[in-house]
Amino acid sequence: MTNKPLIMIVDDESANCKLLVKALASQYETITLHSGKECLDYLTHDQPEIILLDVMMPGLNGHEVCSQIKKNEATKNISVVFISALDTLDDRLNGYNAGGDDYLGKSVDLSTLLNKIQLILNNKKENQKLAEDVEEMQSGFMTALNMGAETDQVTNFIEQCLVAKNYDQLLNAFFESMQGFNLKTVAQIRSKDEVLTINSSWKSLPLEQELMLKAQFDGRILEFDQRMFINYESFSLLVKNSPIEDPDLVGRLRDHLAVIANACDFRIKAIGTEINLQSHLEIASFFKKTTQSIEKINKGLDADNKKAISISHSLGQRIEEKLIFLGLEEDQEKILMEIIDTSTNDLSLLMEKQSEIKDTLGDIVQQMNQTLGKI
Repeated sequence: MTNKPLIMIVDDESANCKLLVKALASQYETITLHSGKECLDYLTHDQPEIILLDVMMPGLNGHEVCSQIKKNEATKNISVVFISALDTLDDRLNGYNAGGDDYLGKSVDLSTLLNKIQLILNNKKENQKLAEDVEEMQSGFMTALNMGAETDQVTNFIEQCLVAKNYDQLLNAFFESMQGFNLKTVAQIRSKDEVLTINSSWKSLPLEQELMLKAQFDGRILEFDQRMFINYESFSLLVKNSPIEDPDLVGRLRDHLAVIANACDFRIKAIGTEINLQSHLEIASFFKKTTQSIEKINKGLDADNKKAISISHSLGQRIEEKLIFLGLEEDQEKILMEIIDTSTNDLSLLMEKQSEIKDTLGDIVQQMNQTLGKI
């Protein structure tokens, strides 16, 4: 098994094939075929990096072969270099119109051919790296966008939680938030007078109530496959469909749900008991924990923003440095730049949205402080 790039030589003249094989053998793996049909048949089960293709051949000529290669989704990225005795300007234009990547006369110096091949291989590597960078940048954008939407859910819930006047209003806000996370959940409220266990279908099942009553003493956060328990003194939640196939999302949900459960615990105590000095201290502790949790979420957002900006900036520099060497057509350059411009605009809009979220969180903290001052 060799790690050398595979070069296919297609020429009906055996002497030409032997000459090219001899020139390429030290650096590349080669295969020689003698007709366009043989070439197309071979490509159905294997692909070379580059095809050195004669133009004048019996049956399918080189232009027809190249056109079929470039029209096929499975083979369109194979580089085709015409090597032909037909070397006029019209001949070259016909070769490029057929989809060829380069066009050389048969009298070309072999060292020039080797340089051309190496340049094409280098450009293919650069294009692949560029595609990977674009994919990574888009993935970073999507993660940041998702985190922004998740933070919105937490923010909206806390706003509703603070003004909930009874358990029904609190549970309505809770299940609305869980629906935004696409989670099937069970909520349990434990007050001095009652234990209320309700699932997202607004049903109370004895088995779920018993399970959550037992789990409340087994730790703050418990996870069993797709099930996640988060326990506070007066409130517990059970997630029944945790997205365990996405560990990063599970990690973010764990943080978000802990904030939400903590807020529920605080509001249940405020609804169910007269707020005294001890309650005042508990509220202050809740404010601190909530602020810390929100700061943790914001730090994660900031880190992803910096990463996305870094990737975008690096990609822009790479494109400016490499664009001239990639040999792209004008319309290809335009499409690539439009992709980058669109992604950059998306990033700017995302950062504006996150700035609004941070302002909203600041208003929430201010509202909490005002509420605390009235106690």
